[in-house]
Amino acid sequence: MNTLTQYLEKYALASLEKQEKLAGLIGEHTVDIDYDSGVVRFTGAYEFPFQVLGTESDNTLTWLWAWADEQIELSPDRVKSSLQLKAWGEKNGVSEFIVPSVDLGKADGHVLSLIASGVCEAGCFYRDDYDGGALFLLLFGAAIDRRPSLDAAGLIRQFSDLISLHELNHRNALVSYLRLKGLPFTEQEANLNFEL
Repeated sequence: MNTLTQYLEKYALASLEKQEKLAGLIGEHTVDIDYDSGVVRFTGAYEFPFQVLGTESDNTLTWLWAWADEQIELSPDRVKSSLQLKAWGEKNGVSEFIVPSVDLGKADGHVLSLIASGVCEAGCFYRDDYDGGALFLLLFGAAIDRRPSLDAAGLIRQFSDLISLHELNHRNALVSYLRLKGLPFTEQEANLNFEL
């Protein structure tokens, strides 16, 4: 198992919960990204500070980290999390976070953002599609954090989606979620017992 998969197992379910919180908060929406102020605004009067993670290109089928993107002019304040993740990748030996670009077949923006959301303790991430690719942002804000956690049905749905899309150790992913959430659990042979 590679290091990227280990960190996907560690952070994916908790990050998917954050994504559900954002979706429940903003619903159908339009978005305005203000790069100067570092605030993203959604219809319905929700706004959040953001950090630019990177972009996916439909043309080259690659991910490009914001810290390595020379085509867009971003304030250093907008790429702090991207640089934090590069340092984290160097420290933990996660090559996909160290190199400027990654083949989407190896790791796409969704996978990298699920991990980034956990590492940076963001409220969630946001994907903004554009002609030829997508921009990924980390969003921060108490309004996201205050939303309810997954109930049993939501956890089952997110867990089922996760294991159907990614090759990972199912038990490790679930145990990591429970630990990150501080939920007590017991292990008896092949069984994992917990309450939400």
